Amino acid sequence: MDVGLLFTAVRRHYLACLITLGLCVGAGFLINQLIQPQYRAQASLVANLPGDSESGTYNEFLASQMLTKTYEDAIQSRYIANEVKQRLNLKESVFQLLAKIEARTDPGTLVILLQAVDDNPKQALRLANAFADAFILKSKEIVHNANIRVLDYADPEETAVPVSPKKKLNLALSLFIGIGAALCISLLLEKRRASRRRKRPVESGIREDAYPGPAESRGPNHEGVTQA
Repeated sequence: MDVGLLFTAVRRHYLACLITLGLCVGAGFLINQLIQPQYRAQASLVANLPGDSESGTYNEFLASQMLTKTYEDAIQSRYIANEVKQRLNLKESVFQLLAKIEARTDPGTLVILLQAVDDNPKQALRLANAFADAFILKSKEIVHNANIRVLDYADPEETAVPVSPKKKLNLALSLFIGIGAALCISLLLEKRRASRRRKRPVESGIREDAYPGPAESRGPNHEGVTQA
């Protein structure tokens, strides 16, 4: 790309560039204002080695680690969600509650991360902690000899920070898109301007051929007729 042409196009059509850039940044700002903020609360559970074991061996550790996948599925079951619904006296359905919950295990550990997402930070906090407590209470009914405890409850200060929309990222993307769009529009306007300038001489020549001057319109015999 010719940098000189680009600079000239931006200089000649700076107003269109500014308008395009302003529209893109304004759209990013508007998106940040319209999107409902979402808050995430995170609690953590730890799956301990069996309580009747005198010494924790490597095989026992692997067995507990393999059980964490079972624990993940159990936390996100309708059985636990129904217990949480009754505890918190919620009007939401079990399926709506499960849509807000996610459980995952850090690779190579016995730690289960339990996350709850809601548009209300207090509600997200209540859900995460309630699911953790409900699973601890019902874990022995689900897995025999389960030995699980809460490592950390969800933190109110951490939950108070929205996870979406990512306002700074949205504004940065809108600014980047605006700059690209402004450059493209300025180049298009400059090419259109150059195309019009090339057409003007051609159109002028056509008009001269179509409407000859007075000397040409008299014809070849006009002078002889006058002399006679």
